[in-house]
Amino acid sequence: MSRVLLDAAMSIDGFWADENGNSIFPVEEMHRAGLIAPLVLRTGAVVMSRASFDMADDPDWFAGNYEYQVPVLVFGGERPDTKPKENGRISFAFLPDFTAALTAARQVCGERDIMIIGEASAAQSAMESGEVDEIYLRLVPRFLGKGIALFDTTSLNRDYRRTSVTMTEEATHIHLTAL
Repeated sequence: MSRVLLDAAMSIDGFWADENGNSIFPVEEMHRAGLIAPLVLRTGAVVMSRASFDMADDPDWFAGNYEYQVPVLVFGGERPDTKPKENGRISFAFLPDFTAALTAARQVCGERDIMIIGEASAAQSAMESGEVDEIYLRLVPRFLGKGIALFDTTSLNRDYRRTSVTMTEEATHIHLTAL
């Protein structure tokens, strides 16, 4: 059975992005440390917020560069005027909300897992659904003071246990599994 995974980063004071909306996700370091490859291997579909999708300067970038070459279900916002480039591995569907995207992801992921990627709205929607089986939380040792909070505490409705901790120069990577 597929599991729902959430991969997110936050500062020590709880923000996923600074006050200008710049994410603090340590993606380059995660590549260097070999932390992304195992997640890519187990992922059969990605659920992504429209805001995260829009962070790419060119939507066609995903087809040749994105780690997750699987169906990407984008929720929220309007459909783009032009559908992003697909390559036989990565495909895109644009859905109205998180629930519709998660339902669609379950239909296309096969036996592999569903990865929730994105900014605060994606993390909050995932947590509100109560469907997140595992969290990969990247705790970045910075205080932002203000910005966009990763979690809305009213949406935390499940308990987790720490499964592993990996320390790198730029972050502490905590793997949590639902009880």
